[in-house]
Amino acid sequence: MSDKKEYLNEEWYQKVKKKITRISLIILIVSIVIGGGLIATGIIKTDSYKKEAAKINEERYNAAYKESEEKVAAAKQRLSDIATEKEALNKQYDSKNQECDSLNMRDSDWYTKVNQCHREASAIKSKINDLESEEFKLNNANYTVYYDKAIAKNYIFLSIIGGIVIFIGGMTALMVYVIAKKREIRAFGIQQSMPVTQEAIDKMAPTVGNAAGTISKGISKGIKDGLKGDDNK
Repeated sequence: MSDKKEYLNEEWYQKVKKKITRISLIILIVSIVIGGGLIATGIIKTDSYKKEAAKINEERYNAAYKESEEKVAAAKQRLSDIATEKEALNKQYDSKNQECDSLNMRDSDWYTKVNQCHREASAIKSKINDLESEEFKLNNANYTVYYDKAIAKNYIFLSIIGGIVIFIGGMTALMVYVIAKKREIRAFGIQQSMPVTQEAIDKMAPTVGNAAGTISKGISKGIKDGLKGDDNK
């Protein structure tokens, strides 16, 4: 008996089949572990950065809101001060105009005095105008809370890659498994087609038998006819 290893026996086939099946299972498990890990990492990281961004945005909003409140309080205080200053300046302006109107035109320096008086009144009026302009700006200022929003990092692409890894691994494992089960698959296909084949054979058998009988009869007749011809000679 030869010591040469036989590769075509059933025992060797079963061993190889088990190895290939085991490989397909390993591929599937590895792809699920790696893909699942990527999916979980993507979800966890995305959620973590969302929470961190939300916390930062809350802190920034609170800081901006506090600053806005301080600006509003300062504006209110300034408006109150402006009102007080305007009241005082208006009184000064009215008093100065009365002073200018009360100057005696008979005085030799009346022209100089009245010009100086009007200049002083104009200076007071200019201050009043400046205060009114400042008051208008404060009343129409925008105190909306603005802050730079933190944008959360998105790692959803890791989850997508994980899904692709699982899909490719699953398809690869399936193909390897099909290779291991190829003989069973072929046997199943043949088994499924056998009834149809058998039915066709059964239907064809009488026809083939009749044809064979006819051919046999023809051959026998020909032989007999030949023998008769020989006898007549």
